[in-house]
Amino acid sequence: MSKSKKQKSPQAYLEALQRQIAKDLKEKDFGSLEEANKFIQEKYAGKEIKFNKSKLSSKEKAMDLIYEAWESDSKDEMILLAEKALKLDENCADAYNLLADIKAKTPMESLELFAKGIEAGEKSLGSDFEKYEGNFWGYHETRPYMRSMEGYSDLLWHLGEKSKSIEVGKKMLQLNPNDNQGMRHILITRLLILNRLLEAEKLYEDYKDDSSAQWYYSKAYLFFCKRSKRAYANKALKEAMLFNPYVPLHLLGLIETPDQMPKYLGIGDENEAIFYVDQALELWANNENAVKWFVDMHRKMKDELDHLIEKREKELNKKFDDESDDE
Repeated sequence: MSKSKKQKSPQAYLEALQRQIAKDLKEKDFGSLEEANKFIQEKYAGKEIKFNKSKLSSKEKAMDLIYEAWESDSKDEMILLAEKALKLDENCADAYNLLADIKAKTPMESLELFAKGIEAGEKSLGSDFEKYEGNFWGYHETRPYMRSMEGYSDLLWHLGEKSKSIEVGKKMLQLNPNDNQGMRHILITRLLILNRLLEAEKLYEDYKDDSSAQWYYSKAYLFFCKRSKRAYANKALKEAMLFNPYVPLHLLGLIETPDQMPKYLGIGDENEAIFYVDQALELWANNENAVKWFVDMHRKMKDELDHLIEKREKELNKKFDDESDDE
């Protein structure tokens, strides 16, 4: 096992905190939302949180092992903790998710583990499954299941089971329309790759207020491919390039794209462009006419986009300098 000091995982901390708050609220059984909010503010707001480890169920102890694994930098330790969690709770979906990510030797083995995670997640939720539908992810108990679904959908796609992957993604949005995992971004690109334009258009309309590179560029591509929308395609692509001017640089190979995906992204920044291109390169590469249109538009807008990138880089550097001064 790793002897190094573990890094705190924001994900582990937040989910442990939400679990504790949920238990507190259930035990107190407040008569109104106002009373519950007042209790949460008084007990948790601005205070150092000490998690109550007493009276934990086997299921909760198993999740604590998963939180510990998320904070580890040793694969061997993570595997050991995940397997230990399964001994405590055979329906610990996140244990299967971890093993799918770090222990599986082949994509098929990983797929099977994510499938076991889905099955375990369903069993763990039991009769509450339908109660949570429409607001999955809003409850910490549902998240392991949703993470299994995400991993399963992604592997299906890369293994060539593309239609099945789409259906899993659609089910995720049905369970959680708020889409905290960003499945809509992946799904719309994959629908366009499969030329399922009507479904892509419906998905776009369902989330038309989305502000992301995926949405802007997907809209432009969709309009280009649909005769009824072709007249609006140029305007849509201009808007997309102005929203995120880094996308053409990476999509057209004008600058080198890193081998590893960034850990974080911002709206309209280069990291967002890298994420989009990683998902959508196949889409544009398979449509020669669309690429020619994209290149022509970029050529016309190049000076404007270069100026915009320069402006954003200056603003970003200034922000970092200001934050350094504050420290």
